[in-house]
Amino acid sequence: MTKYRVGVIGAGRKGRQHARAYDLHPLAEVVAVADTDAENREVFCSHFGVPGYDDFRDMLAAEAIDIAAPILPVRSNPEVVIGCADSSVKGIFCEKPVAATLSDADRMVSACRERGIRFAAGDLDVNLPVFRRAREIIESGDLGEVRSINFRGGCGHELSGGGCQIFSLMRMFAMDAEVTWINGWVAEDPWSDHDQGGAGYVRFANGIEAFMHRETDARGRGFEVACTGGVFRTDGFYAQILKAGDVKDKPVWESLQELVGALPEGRIYGRQGDDYDEHGWKWPGDRNMASVSAMIGALESDCDPQGSGDNARRVLEMAIAVRQSHRAGHTPIRLPIENRSLRLIPRPSRMENKKPLVGHDEYMDLMHGQRQ
Repeated sequence: MTKYRVGVIGAGRKGRQHARAYDLHPLAEVVAVADTDAENREVFCSHFGVPGYDDFRDMLAAEAIDIAAPILPVRSNPEVVIGCADSSVKGIFCEKPVAATLSDADRMVSACRERGIRFAAGDLDVNLPVFRRAREIIESGDLGEVRSINFRGGCGHELSGGGCQIFSLMRMFAMDAEVTWINGWVAEDPWSDHDQGGAGYVRFANGIEAFMHRETDARGRGFEVACTGGVFRTDGFYAQILKAGDVKDKPVWESLQELVGALPEGRIYGRQGDDYDEHGWKWPGDRNMASVSAMIGALESDCDPQGSGDNARRVLEMAIAVRQSHRAGHTPIRLPIENRSLRLIPRPSRMENKKPLVGHDEYMDLMHGQRQ
């Protein structure tokens, strides 16, 4: 059985997590790593038994790489993704957010699209089986037409960082329709270019409305997709599909009944990320495993994954639009945004190398903790 040869760029904690997820997939194998940090590179090479390179371009030139996996700080993403696109790789899978500026995201998507490279960006919730199955059920029309999508708890302190998960799920359950306009506000300074929390309203071209509330309520975090004949809802841990029955003589709400067995059973995230397997490796996490499977599935089917680079560009634009709306006195911002120089700078833990931020010893403890 032929396997996709994976070259990891970035031998840090998250890069090793992605590498383990690839090695656990039956159609993939990690064959090389590149990192300018010799210490991180040495640990990676010793654990995976692969050659290491100081420069990712040297790795791509020396190894027959099918999937380039640049798991790097956001600051490095544009240069490295476009550099990988200039090679003969079939797919590129980087982490989120894809970039800080719209222009950089545009360049990355265009570089991959022009060369026919499948581009994925972000270890995303949209790849989890429960959400993919819910989308299939809704798309089949069994619950009627989608009317609204309602998120509780907002995006915490990151519209672009963690918030890209919410905007990606919005797009998924709005059937990937174009966004017409966005109205919103940010939690701190609307004139800052740095990432922060926020909330708002999204209007899709197909008429679906999406709301993102910054605060939680008695239901806790989570979201609902409300359709004309049913509801998909989740609290972030479990999910269920409710379908309306005969509504002639009673309100629709009272007629809602759970479709038992419609969704994968158990917790959404399944196995916990702090578990160790029989080989002494920490479990990469269900979401990371699902995202790697989505990347490989896209190559097998010759299509873009749900969490594509184009999706990453669009959700960055949505996050920026929320802030721009606040700057404009909370007026609607139409998409696409004309000014592609606009940016939303991720928090330092996403934008920069983490080792200097958390300290050498603490970071290396995290690295070594991934394997017993």
